[in-house]
Amino acid sequence: MLNKLRPLIARYINLILQKIDVNPNIITLIGLILSFFAVLLSVMKFVSMVPLLIVFSSIADVLDGAVARAKNRVTPWGSILDSFCDRIEEFNYLLSLIILGVKPLLAYFAMFISFLISYLRTLGEKRGIRVEGIGILERGERVILVFISALAIAFSEDYGISIANIIMLLIILLGIVTIIQRLYHIFKELRNL
Repeated sequence: MLNKLRPLIARYINLILQKIDVNPNIITLIGLILSFFAVLLSVMKFVSMVPLLIVFSSIADVLDGAVARAKNRVTPWGSILDSFCDRIEEFNYLLSLIILGVKPLLAYFAMFISFLISYLRTLGEKRGIRVEGIGILERGERVILVFISALAIAFSEDYGISIANIIMLLIILLGIVTIIQRLYHIFKELRNL
């Protein structure tokens, strides 16, 4: 859903990005490294830093593709690296929440659902079907929900963990809806081929 806002924002961001002279793959790797720091700081109980690292890691994830497009440096390798790092980052965000006290089973299923959503996009696009923008819980929405979970825990561990557990359930339920939406979309598109 957030992907639909991308064209509206891209025009303004591109003006800024034209001035950035960094390899987009470096930005991707910075986002990945920040996600590992979120896990590390969770272990060290620097709870208030975890939401910040999730935000900065996510910003790097948005910037890498935007810089690549603005600088005309989009490559197949960059796309693969970005997608690969996205999965690791999502895993790290949810692992951070588990370390902070979220029920592991809920986080596990949220992670599993997230990976299935991404996998369906890959399967569809492998067959020439555009799947980006299909479903109510794409990666952007999932990361926002995980960020809200981390923020809730940072403000109040007791209530925050309860809120984060509810958000994990929400990710699972909305994720299942997204999987159904994507499966239906792919099925429909394959019938038209």
